[in-house]
Amino acid sequence: MGEIPCILSIGAILIAFKCLLIPSYTSTDFEVHRNWMAVTWNRPLKAWYTESTSEWTLDYPPFFAYFEWTLAYVAHTIGFDECLQISMTPIMSPRILVFQRLSVIATDIFYIAICALYAFKSPRLVAGIPKKMRKNAQEACFILLATLQALLICDSVHFQYNSMLTAFFILSMYFLDCGMFLLAALTFSVLLNFKHIYVYYALGYVFFYLVNYFEFSVAKFLRNFSKAISLAIFLLLPFAFSIFPFFHVAGAEGLQNIATRLFPVSRGLTHAFWAPNFWALYNFADLILYRVLSNLNIGKFEAPTYTSGLVQEYSHSVLPSVNPIGTLFLVVIASVIVLTGLVIRWRKVSRPVDFSLFAVFSALSFFYFGYHVHEKAIILITVPMTIFAIKDPKYHSHLIHLSCVASFSLFPLLFTPFEVLLKYAICVAYFFIQLTFLKRYTRMPLGDLLPWRHVASWAVLAIVEIYNTFLHKWLLSDRLPFAPLMVISVLTSIELTSFFGSLIWTTFADGIIEISWQKATCRLREQLIRDMTYSVQTVEDEQDVQIVAGVDTSASSSNPDMVYVSVSFWKYPGLQHLATISDTRILRLPYIPQYLAVREAEVVADFVRTVIAERSELRPDVILCDGFGRFHSRSCGMACHVGALTGIPSIGIAKNLALHDVYETVGIDKKSKVDQFVDSCREIYKSNKPVPGFIPFDIVEPVKLNILRMGGSMSGVFVSAGYGIDLDLATTISSKILLNNTTCEPIRAADLESRRLVRENFDGNRDKIE
Repeated sequence: MGEIPCILSIGAILIAFKCLLIPSYTSTDFEVHRNWMAVTWNRPLKAWYTESTSEWTLDYPPFFAYFEWTLAYVAHTIGFDECLQISMTPIMSPRILVFQRLSVIATDIFYIAICALYAFKSPRLVAGIPKKMRKNAQEACFILLATLQALLICDSVHFQYNSMLTAFFILSMYFLDCGMFLLAALTFSVLLNFKHIYVYYALGYVFFYLVNYFEFSVAKFLRNFSKAISLAIFLLLPFAFSIFPFFHVAGAEGLQNIATRLFPVSRGLTHAFWAPNFWALYNFADLILYRVLSNLNIGKFEAPTYTSGLVQEYSHSVLPSVNPIGTLFLVVIASVIVLTGLVIRWRKVSRPVDFSLFAVFSALSFFYFGYHVHEKAIILITVPMTIFAIKDPKYHSHLIHLSCVASFSLFPLLFTPFEVLLKYAICVAYFFIQLTFLKRYTRMPLGDLLPWRHVASWAVLAIVEIYNTFLHKWLLSDRLPFAPLMVISVLTSIELTSFFGSLIWTTFADGIIEISWQKATCRLREQLIRDMTYSVQTVEDEQDVQIVAGVDTSASSSNPDMVYVSVSFWKYPGLQHLATISDTRILRLPYIPQYLAVREAEVVADFVRTVIAERSELRPDVILCDGFGRFHSRSCGMACHVGALTGIPSIGIAKNLALHDVYETVGIDKKSKVDQFVDSCREIYKSNKPVPGFIPFDIVEPVKLNILRMGGSMSGVFVSAGYGIDLDLATTISSKILLNNTTCEPIRAADLESRRLVRENFDGNRDKIE
């Protein structure tokens, strides 16, 4: 599908669906925005932030107030004046319902257009994506942003204008991707003057600009000073247009009125329904402590009030009470730590960290530790996370997990009978849309996209959600009304905490701590392999071998973490080809010299197990790996790992023998002896004629390597036993599957197939595509 047909099709479907939602449930936010239109239309500018006839007073920044005035002007012009009455009680009519719903749909068109602009025109979105996958990546980005379930629930049902505001943020990201730093800053400043909650992204912008916009050197001081002035002007200009009219008509008092409305700290630490963050866990811990200590008659504590479902300030019973300054301190500390880590990481890698990741961590820190966070604010995390996951497929499972947690955390917003099935349908549909387009984009297996621990957590959340919606009131009537909501808050908080931790782990996994951890884990597994702890159906006689399989991987040139794994099955000893099966995989761990198994072994072994489970008739008796087995500095190479993890005997057949690795394997003290041995082997194979038998690498005992062929450039055929087989039998098998006595055909077939698929599906012909 081309860009324009995709945009028009998805846009038309969304608008039609949103029109069908017009009669659905309306929350208090519906009356809030109607009242804001009435206030801005009927009251003079200086009274906008003091009018209090209704309890739903104007508490968004001035640009949003101007937006409400614009809507009021449209309503008045087309004869919908009933929308514009100031009233102490809510006003509702079919005409008001239609006008306000259509106003959201109109702004959604702007959102869809900006999503399309970013998805199909951003130069950085697909910069690190293999060539042949870029179209699918762009379509996935557009569709996942345009159909975001959280925006559908919060705007088209619950009622708000988050899509319009999110469009400004995505537009700012687009400008950053294009290198237009001043326009990006201007757009973000405009956004802040629409809704101040977007300050969640502020520290992300600060850190990103420090490392990408400014140049830190004494020689460029004047240039930086000029840049700082320009940036300040672009940031302050929207604020001037926003607040100057109020200052002009009411002076400093007008600004004070705005500030008082924008930051009402009297709303308390948590909302009526706790957002899934740290403070939900804090409240729950305080409640448990109160119950336990009260039952044990230890101390005297006031009963907690935060489970009343009211929006108000309250004190904790046992744990220290938390004020806005304390939460701000935690937010800043958490943000500075993770964002500084991103800057350090940016300095280490060859390509800069994308801004979307700065935005994710900044918003996540604010959401997790912020004061009076609303559950709807999770949108501020899911939007940049969606974009970043498209740019780096290693984060696809993180994105799906976050989206599911977001869905469960938003379910309590819609509680009337009609909307119950509607909200479930929206979120389930989005889950499958997300799964379909991410899988279509990367061709990743479902197991990589849906780890079992995520699925298990969703199952638990689903059980609690069903109990809350259908069973709680039936079983307990009006007793413990807040209990199931509290459980949902706590469980989703645990999942968001898990997401936060796994995101940090994955992002900084290539650091010293991760490398040390992976090395230690690898050495532990290698000791278990050397001790023959893993079960394996050993091969002791050549007659036991009827099918052999060669495995190999090929990586994309533009993104080496994306690989094709191929396994080729052959009859033995006649070498009749049975099948070659391939699939994509994401290598989540970094490459560590001498620890290739850390990066590839589990991926290869998992793929082999999957293939055999689906086609049991292809189960090989021996697996041939492109690499070494026991001939390794730690006597446990790639082939040993694959054999142990699959439970199938394995052989390492390498094409190259690096001398520095040999010296490390046999000891540097034997360097001269190794050199003499290698020279003698080269002399034997100098004529390039087939040589019967093999040459044992007997520099050290016991012999762990046999040489079937060696060229002048240290290339050839080098055999070492992997797991569940001895070297003699491994050498016999290897010698009978060499094509022209030079190439191991099963490995060669797997290698050629994986390379072909990488060319066709990942990288393609660069000249033709570009």
